[in-house]
Amino acid sequence: MRYRLLGQDRFLDGRPLRFLGLRNGYVAGWLPGGTVRAAPVLADGRRLRAVEAADWFTEALASVRKPWMGYGLLMLVPLAGAHSIWLFWDDDGVFRNWYVNLERRHDWHARGCDTRDDLLDVVCDAPGRWRWKDEDELGIAVAVGVITRDDAAGIRAEGERVVAAIERWASPFADGWERWRPDPGWPAPELPQDWDA
Repeated sequence: MRYRLLGQDRFLDGRPLRFLGLRNGYVAGWLPGGTVRAAPVLADGRRLRAVEAADWFTEALASVRKPWMGYGLLMLVPLAGAHSIWLFWDDDGVFRNWYVNLERRHDWHARGCDTRDDLLDVVCDAPGRWRWKDEDELGIAVAVGVITRDDAAGIRAEGERVVAAIERWASPFADGWERWRPDPGWPAPELPQDWDA
C-alpha cells in the first residue's frame, strides 16, 4: 500500500502487507508490529506533527524507513471506494478500535495499490459509535489551496457513506475482523528497495 500526501507527486508512505484475502469487496492485509515501512517526515527528519498542519504543504518532505510501532495493523481496502478501514489492537493484543482513513480512489496494480491520504478520518470505538477526526486539517488544506471546496465536500461525502455503514453495523464492520489474530509464526513482509518506483 503506497500513499502520496496532499500536494506531493511522489510516494512518501509505503506499507508492505501480508495478503489475507478478499471478503465482501475488501482486500485484507496485515502489517505486523516491527515491520519496516516507509514513513513521511520533514526533510530534516522531524515528524510531520512537529510543525503546524499548514506547513505540511510548504515544507520539504522526505521518507524514512522505520518499524511499525505497536501490535500491528489490519488494513481493509475496498476494491471500489475512497477509503480504507484500519483495525488497531493494544500492545497486549486487546482490540482497540476501527479507523476509517479517507483516501483517493485506489489505483490497483500487480504489486498492490496506490492512493493519497485525504486528511479527514473517522474513528469508531464501538458498534454504531463514531466521531470525525482531523476536520481542522482538511479545513487548512482548503484554506491554503491544496484542495478545493468541492473536493473537500466529496471527501466528507465518502466519510458519510462509511459512517452510514457504521450506524447500520454493516460489512466490513460486522464481519468479525476484530476477533481475527495473526499466526505468530508468520515472517514480517518486506518493503522492496524500489517500493516508491
